[in-house]
Amino acid sequence: MAKVVRVGRAESRQRDEVGELLLRIKGLVYVRAILEERGVAPAVLDEHSRELERLRDRLAQAVQSEGFDAAA
Repeated sequence: MAKVVRVGRAESRQRDEVGELLLRIKGLVYVRAILEERGVAPAVLDEHSRELERLRDRLAQAVQSEGFDAAA
């Protein structure tokens, strides 16, 4: 009989948050590169860079928070 591993709701929400943050970060990186190629104003690139840093900080907090198990 196969072993069943149950994931608690909190862990599931945490994984969802991490996945969403990774997706948003990835999207911002791509958009920023496109904007850079198109020569947009440095202020716009700075805004994207600030948002990337903010999301990276949130991602780090989500991963480091108590109870998150990356192997699960």
